[in-house]
Amino acid sequence: MFNWVIIIVVLIKGYPPHGWLKFNVSGLTVEGALEVGGVLRDEEGIVRALFSGPTDACDAESAELGVISTALGILFDFGWEGRGSLVIEISSWVVYN
Repeated sequence: MFNWVIIIVVLIKGYPPHGWLKFNVSGLTVEGALEVGGVLRDEEGIVRALFSGPTDACDAESAELGVISTALGILFDFGWEGRGSLVIEISSWVVYN
């Protein structure tokens, strides 16, 4: 059982609340190829993780859904789960809905 909260928001700028982490993630098209990326910051804005690269997704919305999964996987891989709550900032209203 997790003792943390995950909130997904669309385009809310700024640092997360005290004790929280914030993952800004994006899926986009660059010169016809789909790319994904993300940056994890703590409440002071310090970068704790960073990733980017190509994706096999068929559109930007699918890429952004996949990058959320990648971001959560990074949290688990580094053992951050249970150490606070998480805000995931995305840029797609379609994905949010």
